Parts: sequence; structure tokens; C-alpha cells
Amino acid sequence: MDIDRKTLRDMLQLYQGIEMSDEEFDLIEPELQSYFDIVEKMKELDLSDVPSGRLLRASEGGGSQ
Repeated sequence: MDIDRKTLRDMLQLYQGIEMSDEEFDLIEPELQSYFDIVEKMKELDLSDVPSGRLLRASEGGGSQ
């Protein structure tokens, strides 16, 4: 895992999450690792031809809103 347990515990405390034991971390660690793996794969995507969803679009109705 890319993030150590102390960092995860600090994040849980910061966001007022639940306290977790080492045994509980052992249970969720594979799922967290799969999320990290997916994020790494997403970083490799070439999105240069994908238009931004944030672009402003002109109103086609002709009237002011």
C-alpha cells in the first residue's frame, strides 16, 4: 500500500472517521490497494481528445436567462 497506517489513522481522525484496529486495517487493505491501482491506471489515460465537461455552453434559446 502506498499510504502507511499512521497516515490513514491521521486521515480518519482528521475527517472524524471511526478508529480502526490493525486487524480491521488488514481486512480493508486489499480493497484500498485496488483503489490505488485504479488511480495509477487512470493517470496513464490519454484524455487529450476528450472535451472538458466544464466548458460553458451558450444558450440556444436566444433569450437572456
